Amino acid sequence: MDRERIDGWCERGILALVLGILVFGPLAMGAVGAFEFLVLQALAVGVLVLWTVRLWVHERPKLLWPPIGWAVLAFAGYAIARYLTADIEYLARQELIRVLIYAFLFFAILNNLHRQESTTVISFTLVFLAMAIAGYAVYQYATGSDRVWHLVKPYQGRGSGTYICPNHLGGFLEMLLPLALAYTLTGRLKPVTRVLMGYAALVMTAGIVATVSRGSWLATGFALTLLFGVLALLRRYRLPAAALLVLLVAGLVVFVPRSFTFQSRARQLMAGDSQVRAHGR
Repeated sequence: MDRERIDGWCERGILALVLGILVFGPLAMGAVGAFEFLVLQALAVGVLVLWTVRLWVHERPKLLWPPIGWAVLAFAGYAIARYLTADIEYLARQELIRVLIYAFLFFAILNNLHRQESTTVISFTLVFLAMAIAGYAVYQYATGSDRVWHLVKPYQGRGSGTYICPNHLGGFLEMLLPLALAYTLTGRLKPVTRVLMGYAALVMTAGIVATVSRGSWLATGFALTLLFGVLALLRRYRLPAAALLVLLVAGLVVFVPRSFTFQSRARQLMAGDSQVRAHGR
């Protein structure tokens, strides 16, 4: 078997393992449990093995290192320094392992999956995964369900999808919503794919609303303001961006007056309510 074929199989294997990590983590409640994170570690080790093989078969292996790589390396170094001075070594070690795993995956993805085909597959997988989880959150909110898979969550009346805490789902969705909107408005997609991407963005917006997370609302509003502000400067995308913005705002105008929970959380946000409740934050 020639070197190029080995390299191609290794690249596809790395893509499969990375997709497994990106899909399994959110579906496993963020992989905060010991067993769930052990699965992520095993997949990351697989990525390391295949990356090593790729470096070995290449006659002149290269390491991509953009400026942001220094920031990731600095944060990993900071985590190591904090671990060495931590009061509770066991807990600090657990957090350090997570940071090192995620830093490694950053460089592994950067160096092995930088082709347009790979980034498109990863982006589409994340967007439609987020759509599915957001749909689950909307179902929880609409039915008053207090279940996350087979577990009971302590947050009543709020959608959390496959996460226990609604704020964590909000953070996940607010990162991917601008990506879905950018693909919808500016991506070179087929009409059917564009419609599906736009639908995914709307479902994610509904999922963010269903979390009833004030921080997620603020972060999403800021991100969308920045996104639509940039698109408004480009004549080609000005009209589609304005139309989609009107659609999102109209949906909120219809929904907000009918949701007591939404209005209550919004009043607390405007009033600057920072009272710490009995269960803590």
